[in-house]
Amino acid sequence: MKTFLRQPRSIETQKVVPFTGEGAYHGSTKPRPRRAEPPAPLVDEMRPSSLERFAGRGAAKIAEFDARFPNLFETIRTLSVPSQDEIAQDGVSFCWCPLDTALREAGPLTRKVLEAMREQLEGSKRAVYVDAKIQYFEAGDVPVDSQLWHVDGSITARGPTVESLGHSVLHDMRARLESPATSPKYLVYQSSEHCATQYVAQPLTVRLPELIPNFDGLDQKVRALDPKYQRQPAAAIVRFDGLSLHRAVAAKSAGWRLWVRCVETDRHVQLNASIIECYGTVFRTVG
Repeated sequence: MKTFLRQPRSIETQKVVPFTGEGAYHGSTKPRPRRAEPPAPLVDEMRPSSLERFAGRGAAKIAEFDARFPNLFETIRTLSVPSQDEIAQDGVSFCWCPLDTALREAGPLTRKVLEAMREQLEGSKRAVYVDAKIQYFEAGDVPVDSQLWHVDGSITARGPTVESLGHSVLHDMRARLESPATSPKYLVYQSSEHCATQYVAQPLTVRLPELIPNFDGLDQKVRALDPKYQRQPAAAIVRFDGLSLHRAVAAKSAGWRLWVRCVETDRHVQLNASIIECYGTVFRTVG
């Protein structure tokens, strides 16, 4: 499957769909058709150990625990802010693309960002992948189909045990927070301030079920605590991990934005569905 797509950009051809809040970018809750191919090898970083214990003891009720989020957020470098024309003309989207391929195929602006990111990689994981998209927002547009507080790289599980609990997917929050294996590491860049991701800027403890079907409940509890947060600065590269709460917000004004994420992970990712064509879709509240 394609992991990059080169195409011209214009305001007129920007793909826009209604905002639903379903959150498909971070892991859809919709049922998936069963696939014939074998699952990817399970690595400790993504092992749903809480679900495994749950199935092993035949429990009928999902336990709760105190989820402690350290909320790493660090600005490690700030580049020069690009012009709107530079962003629109860069022209290449990436979805789980190996870093070497992304560096070879990237437009000049994205390549500059990736070269700066490469210098900051920790090198503690088996693979490095790149996601990148160019979007044109009108005021009020959202870059993904969710504005919930969440973490990236959550440990998700599907299958008979999950289905027996009435769900198509469950996020194993306890496994991510208590696993001896370190979570994925992220470097993220965004070119513009008008649609800046927000990151919780203090340690936070939230009482949660160890297995959750989506981030709705977590979002409600984080909002109730009203923690301090930071907005990602324009043209800044920031570092965070799989224990860092953050959320997308609606654009404050119109304009182009380049977003680039580089993830260090032990997972071997091989896409089994072509999703690159919809990368860069903008979500708009209707009515």
